[in-house]
Amino acid sequence: MTQFRGKFINGLDKKGRCSVPASFRARLAGDGLVLRRSTNPDHRYIEAWPIAQFDAASRDASPLNPLSPDQDAEDYAFVVDVAEVTPDPEGRVILPRDLIEYAGLTDGVAFLGRLNWFEMWEPAAAERRIEEARRAIAARSAAAAP
Repeated sequence: MTQFRGKFINGLDKKGRCSVPASFRARLAGDGLVLRRSTNPDHRYIEAWPIAQFDAASRDASPLNPLSPDQDAEDYAFVVDVAEVTPDPEGRVILPRDLIEYAGLTDGVAFLGRLNWFEMWEPAAAERRIEEARRAIAARSAAAAP
């Protein structure tokens, strides 16, 4: 199983190119990436899935089995509205302009490992999210303490 761990910050050039961190590239093993908008409605970032992982996580759909309205909406939001990219020999990918704008990226990208996939954030927003998560864990720990 591919696992992405850690936080890395790399530059983003005017053409929308950024380098995928070397440790993440090593885990891709030549596979491309499926990029999509975040599934978390409270935060704007790009999800990056190795194609094989994305395909394995996708459910089988058949035209003979109509989708429920929820499944249909999910397909439009999270399957149809995606981009596939392949890192070049130097490990760079070109991010689609609509995803750059969605995530609020300007001159840098924070890569956050999420085990089966990774996230691409505007660096300051990533730091705020990490801090928010730390505070939530501390509050849970304090509430659970005798």
